[in-house]
Amino acid sequence: MKRMSYVIGVLLALTAVVMLPGCESGKDMQIAELQRQVDDLQFQQGDLKSRLASALNGGDQARQMALSLQQQLDEARRQLAEGIAMQGEMPPGWKGTTSIAWIDIADDILFNAGKASFKKGGADKVREIAETIQSEFPERQIWVVGHTDNDPIKVTKHLWSDNLDLSLNRAATVGREFYKLGLDPQDVFVAGQGEYRPKATNNSKTNKALNRRVEIIAVEAPGD
Repeated sequence: MKRMSYVIGVLLALTAVVMLPGCESGKDMQIAELQRQVDDLQFQQGDLKSRLASALNGGDQARQMALSLQQQLDEARRQLAEGIAMQGEMPPGWKGTTSIAWIDIADDILFNAGKASFKKGGADKVREIAETIQSEFPERQIWVVGHTDNDPIKVTKHLWSDNLDLSLNRAATVGREFYKLGLDPQDVFVAGQGEYRPKATNNSKTNKALNRRVEIIAVEAPGD
């Protein structure tokens, strides 16, 4: 938006120069050049507006996809609670239904406290998950969602704005590893939820440990 305000300001300034009283007709070439610059800036302004509209539309689509995914997860969990889903058909450690499956990886398996780079053995766990996806869910979209507890970041607060920032960067680390392992980047989506989607109330060390996790979700793509 600042860029567009700047462009509009330049347009007005250039127009004022063209219309200054006392300009001699012998300056036609200068006026023509200014007009060319005005036309160019108008084009840039239109391009910026178009890009902004596209970005906003993309953000709306992402939110709609996330909302749809959450609705599917909630329904699948309801079915699991009612014993509808066939858990025996899921790979070890995974839960889900015929159309959606997920697994939680505790953050202390993948990362040291407050960090978003793999600890020793973390990448091996992600490789194991990727192999399961490739063999069991090869045609599905893969969502990687980071979660934290509600404790504020202390030791590494110089690295992250807040828990949401940390959770997103942890998910991105897993997503990049999936790319390296051969999963199609077009089918891998990375997101962070911070402390806002806990599995349990953050009222004990045990519950907080449950909430600190990376959730891997394999879901059928729309239209499949």
